[in-house]
Amino acid sequence: MDTSYCYNSKTYEKWQKFVSEGIVAESEIRPEIGRSWQRCRGLDPKSINTHQLPNRIFQAKLAENIQLISCARPIMQEINRTSTDIILLLAEKEGCILEAVGSNIDAYNMLGLRYGEKDIGTNAIGTSLAEEKALEIVGPEHYCEQFHSCHTAGVPIRDDDGTILGILAAIGNHNNNTTYNILQTVKLAAIIVENQLRYKSEQSSITQLYHRTCSSIIDFINYGMIVIDANRRIINANYKCLDIMGVGQRRALIGKFIEDFIVDDNHVLTSLFSSNSNEFIKSFHIKGMDRIIPCTLVRRQFVRNPDGSYQTILGFEIDKNKDLFGDFSSMNFICDDEDKSNFNELIGESEAWKQIKNVVRKAAGVSSNVLITGESGTGKELVAQAIHEESRRKGNFIVINCGAIPKELLQSELFGYEEGSFTGARKGGGIGKLELADGGTVFLDEIGEMPFDMQVNLLRFIQDTIVTPIGGYNPRKVDVRIIAATNRNLKKEIWEGTFRDDLYYRLSVINIELPPLRKRKLDIPLITRFLIDRFCTQFNRDSLSISDNAMTMLCEYQWPGNVRELRNIIENAIVFTNGNTITEDCLPKHITEYHENSEEVLEKSKESKNRSSNFTIEESRNFDMKLRDELEREQIIRLINEFNGNISQVAKQVGLSRTTVYRKIRKYKIDV
Repeated sequence: MDTSYCYNSKTYEKWQKFVSEGIVAESEIRPEIGRSWQRCRGLDPKSINTHQLPNRIFQAKLAENIQLISCARPIMQEINRTSTDIILLLAEKEGCILEAVGSNIDAYNMLGLRYGEKDIGTNAIGTSLAEEKALEIVGPEHYCEQFHSCHTAGVPIRDDDGTILGILAAIGNHNNNTTYNILQTVKLAAIIVENQLRYKSEQSSITQLYHRTCSSIIDFINYGMIVIDANRRIINANYKCLDIMGVGQRRALIGKFIEDFIVDDNHVLTSLFSSNSNEFIKSFHIKGMDRIIPCTLVRRQFVRNPDGSYQTILGFEIDKNKDLFGDFSSMNFICDDEDKSNFNELIGESEAWKQIKNVVRKAAGVSSNVLITGESGTGKELVAQAIHEESRRKGNFIVINCGAIPKELLQSELFGYEEGSFTGARKGGGIGKLELADGGTVFLDEIGEMPFDMQVNLLRFIQDTIVTPIGGYNPRKVDVRIIAATNRNLKKEIWEGTFRDDLYYRLSVINIELPPLRKRKLDIPLITRFLIDRFCTQFNRDSLSISDNAMTMLCEYQWPGNVRELRNIIENAIVFTNGNTITEDCLPKHITEYHENSEEVLEKSKESKNRSSNFTIEESRNFDMKLRDELEREQIIRLINEFNGNISQVAKQVGLSRTTVYRKIRKYKIDV
């Protein structure tokens, strides 16, 4: 039966009669509405009802309905692009709002509200659940008067067995023409969501069967085996591998990066994951729980999964011909050799960057929380790693991108979950990132993107350092240092009410603001030379030089993408350089065009100098050039003293040729 309904102006009179006398004229009111009104007796129809779930329960419901939310959200967003006058809602099987999409500011505030009939009376969500069918409810058909201006529609979303998983609903104004086809729109959207869920369920079943079969097979293999996904995370390991590494359970490895366990001496990792060459390093060292283990590679295989993704399988044995500790007897999880620390990748000698390195060293000496701010690409994660390594904390450095993880997954990602705590939870549960970092450091990247309702959970953890997994009852105390980073203005976010001020002050005990690359141009030659050397090694190329003109262009450019942009440009230039020198022809078009435009501005400023008594562009440029020359002169003098007059070493450090360095020595009248 078609449940669409056209608003009848007499409905309000029928509602008033039912509210005052408890009598419903079934011939004038749809049966499902009459039944709903009867079920709602006892509620005050004139009060404003709001029922908000406690955050802990709401987060558990989000985790339980991850698949439903991920399938429904893009459909809801697409509808919202064409129907901006309605709010789209997704509710779980008990009527709790899991997702809200709409231009109305109230949409976000609806998350976690209960929309069952017993909570707010007759409504599209609660009544569709009670009647187990699609319904359209208009104006005074809603039992509570607060919704009489609404035109709503709700459609159940079912699994293959017909069980209701949730309700997809829409809310609009019943006097608005855009709501006339609201039920048909939601019905179509619900069908799409059901199809998406069915497809994901089939793919998940195939993948789970594949992994169960794979685990059963690899456990019979008599050498160590690790299975790694495309992001270099460990997704499986056999019993022999656990035995070799001294690990008791698979979950101690699963989810971690392979880089955490293989010592990357002689670029072992690059070799192991290279699919373009049959020649690769067969000997490497694995970091066990209490020792470094020399191993020999006995198998390397690239496998395509049923879902189209790729895995790498590595098989290895202990190399009994080598001493168990080999050349790494002094190593542990935190390298004691300063040259292998990320601190030495903080390239730069400008005053601004020297101050940053000084703060990093001081921050590493204490356990206080750190907030790193700065534009995208300025090296926030690199600085966080340097602090962790300089601190000599023995635990892991765990990165969590708060902007990349869906908000319904963030709770379980941080705190973990127990087996059976929600639909789709892995057997054995999942350990949270905070617990994985016990004894180490958690880097919360893009902390400004963290949902407001999750911020209170993080604040509570910072206060008591206790982790309680979703569905668990055994809290665990952990020793974790928090380093957070953002490119947002958090003080502005606090003013606007999107970031908690108490969390901000907990995180920013030490505040490090990274300067953009355009404000530390003296460091560009040093960073460029460092990147050239790194990529040449990575690509197995002979060392390249860079022409003076190309370096000048790099130094003049304003770098909106900061060091990350410079890194990408250098990598691209090395790939496409045929000779031994990176020239301006190897640079992207926007770099060369910027240089040409700068020259044009300079010429125009020269023409206008005689017509203006103000500080012209040319004079400003000359002032900047004099300042840069002065800084460059100081840098060259310092490096000449540091390398005892070895001009080749000086040239390498500044990223210039020896000839150019000699020319600058003459220019700046430096005594050698």
